[in-house]
Amino acid sequence: RTMMRFYFSSRLQLPQFLPNNKHLATLGGRVRARLQEPSSRNNIRRLYSQRIETEESIPLYKVTKLSRRNGEISTKYLRTSEILHNSSIYARDLFSLQLTSKQERKTTRRIKTPRTAILPRGKQIILNFGVIRAVVGTDEVWLFDAHSAAVKEFAIELQNILKIVWGKHENSKASAVDIPFELIVLEAVLRDTTNIYQRRLYLYEPILSRALDSVSSDFFSEGMNRIAPLQESLQAFELRVKKSLECVSDLLNNDEDMLGLLVTEQYSAEKSGKTVEHSQHEQVELLLEEYGRRLNDVLYEIQFLLTRLQSTQEFVQLALSSFRNRMIRMELYIGITGLTLGIGTAVAGFFGMNLMSGIEDHPTAFYAVLGGTSLVSLVVAVGCIKFISTGSLQRDAEKNLGEIETLENALSDMNALDVTIKNALRTSTCTMSKEDFGKALRKYHALNKIKQPEIDLLFDSLDQDKNGTLLLGDFPAFSNELQKEQERAMLLES
Repeated sequence: RTMMRFYFSSRLQLPQFLPNNKHLATLGGRVRARLQEPSSRNNIRRLYSQRIETEESIPLYKVTKLSRRNGEISTKYLRTSEILHNSSIYARDLFSLQLTSKQERKTTRRIKTPRTAILPRGKQIILNFGVIRAVVGTDEVWLFDAHSAAVKEFAIELQNILKIVWGKHENSKASAVDIPFELIVLEAVLRDTTNIYQRRLYLYEPILSRALDSVSSDFFSEGMNRIAPLQESLQAFELRVKKSLECVSDLLNNDEDMLGLLVTEQYSAEKSGKTVEHSQHEQVELLLEEYGRRLNDVLYEIQFLLTRLQSTQEFVQLALSSFRNRMIRMELYIGITGLTLGIGTAVAGFFGMNLMSGIEDHPTAFYAVLGGTSLVSLVVAVGCIKFISTGSLQRDAEKNLGEIETLENALSDMNALDVTIKNALRTSTCTMSKEDFGKALRKYHALNKIKQPEIDLLFDSLDQDKNGTLLLGDFPAFSNELQKEQERAMLLES
């Protein structure tokens, strides 16, 4: 191809027919002569370097594959073409998955707002729910964005669930086909997402309570600066839960999509030449209804927290309006008093200087009194001007902006905070100091840019008993989930 490219670039005329070897020999000689020129060799080097750069710019996606047959987990990098070739999804479905490539993680510092989708695609299901992005088939599941700590933990948890399910069937000598593989994965994704949302609510509550308590005691305190980023973070969380709930509700209102989620049933019916009846989606409908109710409960809790924030803001506005009215009233009283005293002082000054004081004959007494009065007036004026100057206001504004930025950065990656608390409670002591909390949070943070003030803010908010250590009793929801995990582990051992 390279030889023919340079052949055409030299504007040679290709014979219409090549009836004998003479034309071929002439063509080969002319091409060899063309390739021996220095400019041609430079062009070849340039084309080769461009090919290497193109290969390096091809996006690679880290994928964890979990097989139903052996339950093993394998992780590898795949290109877009390999993903499309080894699955039945369409190219446009990659927008619904919203994958993050290896190259994008190195260059992009922005955390994406994930979309929500549960789409049946023939023999596979596309899942983009919560932090999980997956393609589920009849005998295997692909988990994308395998670099995330939450995805790694979900893969291990799903592996344990499959061992429990298949172990029960082996012990009871039942057929494992009775529980479709895709429904096991779908329920695991829904359960993991709803648990994450519920745990996040328990993380928001102490932070919100601390800010509201400081505002209720003194609305000039630092708690006022935390209300705006807290409200913004809660609204983003509310939007994410609403998307998840809408996705589940849309599936419940669409019988065809619920039947499409029964991939194993569809495959068996296709092999036997039959069709899946509409009544068979009852298992999917019950599953979606259960987790739809749980998501609805989480949404109500978020709205309750937002209502508390809104009520506090209204209280602060009323308090500030009352304080402003008091200041205006006091200013009016001072103005009236000053005007009254000014008139009296002027009269007394003009007409009272003839009183006997013993210094009437002093040559510089008048100038001393005048200069002292002017100096005191100037000092008071300068002090008042300095007090209301833009410098002090600017310093206060910079301090408030710094506190707002600290809270926004601390709340930017709640997944990292969730994984940190979850791993801390899995230790033998079920405790975590501030130093260990900071190390773990830096490890799991997506941007790895969390600073010490942000760590101190989160730790002080979560440490309810103020003993400098996070205990299991500070997180009742986490302890219940930890107890369930221990029960599952005991079941696996047995």
